[in-house]
Amino acid sequence: MLSYWEKSALLSYEFVVIGGGIVGCFAALSYRAKHPSARIALIERGILPSGASTKNAGFACFGSISELQDDLNDFTLDELVALTEKRFMGINHMRSTLGDKAIGYEHSKGYELSFNSVDPEQLSFFNEALKPIFKGEPFSDCTGDLSHFGFGSSVKGLIAHAYEGSIHTGKMISALYQLLGEQGVRCFTGCTLKQFEEKGAEVILEVHSSQQQLSLSAKKVAFCTNAFSQDLLPDLKIVPGRGLVLITKEIEDLNLSGCFHYNSGYNYFRPIDKRIMLGGARHLDKAGEQTAEFGINERLKTSLVADLSALILPNKPVEVDYFWSGIMAFGANKHPILKRVSERIAVAARLGGMGVAVGPLLGKEVAELLES
Repeated sequence: MLSYWEKSALLSYEFVVIGGGIVGCFAALSYRAKHPSARIALIERGILPSGASTKNAGFACFGSISELQDDLNDFTLDELVALTEKRFMGINHMRSTLGDKAIGYEHSKGYELSFNSVDPEQLSFFNEALKPIFKGEPFSDCTGDLSHFGFGSSVKGLIAHAYEGSIHTGKMISALYQLLGEQGVRCFTGCTLKQFEEKGAEVILEVHSSQQQLSLSAKKVAFCTNAFSQDLLPDLKIVPGRGLVLITKEIEDLNLSGCFHYNSGYNYFRPIDKRIMLGGARHLDKAGEQTAEFGINERLKTSLVADLSALILPNKPVEVDYFWSGIMAFGANKHPILKRVSERIAVAARLGGMGVAVGPLLGKEVAELLES
């Protein structure tokens, strides 16, 4: 049974966010900036965020050339440029909101490994298209530096992205939750939204934890649950995509810096704490990875381990420490979903594997959408 105090002060909110990852946190903070006295709550089903916000590799990236080239199959060039700009704006919004030190941001430059020689015309095409976003040409051919990296002999070309970097996603989420607390946002973690219903001027939210079942009320609700959004909003066109990541044990004399992509962005790796973090290979079994269940795909695991010794560190002994997986959301293309479900409910989801970059801006946009 609930007390008088609980009923009078803890169950009714002006704005409730469902989902405690990057998008949800930034939605709550953005609404708070416009409404300093509003009662705001965030509901997250896990004790830690449940999707990919703390399970990614921490790339502050905007798309390698081969990935951008593939995306032109689904986008016009203008649409692709606009999406790239959103990614760049999202990273900048995160950095300005939390500060580089708090998120462990490093401007370490991005690189794409190519198994063919670099096409100068392709380089020129994307530099010209994206130069207005970055105020400079992002891509350059640095194949001449390949010998310094020590990659396997199959790597024939190397393209640098001057504006990419990396973050520590654990520090980032910690900083977000600290700021939410400072801003007076009530965070319910370990709580699952079972159902919701609009009644008059309110949305009634049935929330369950291992200890309690509560009915919360909200004037406005933002669903920021990415791949898990279809559980409550079944009409959304979302395909879950599991991502596999490994981290090695410490590697003696590891002399590598930067963020690296290959296979059209499906594979990625970076050095961190004298280790290599390596993820991806989802393209090898897309059907098998279209799941919202966490787990290890043995085919992908084998491929990543092979890449460590044959491609990334062919002349160094390396041992994997452990693996983990995260759940992303995809669709027919990489346009995120941002729309109103009703007058009081909106959704921001389907980040296309670019949640670190586009998530902060999408969270801000869904909060603004519910104000219009």
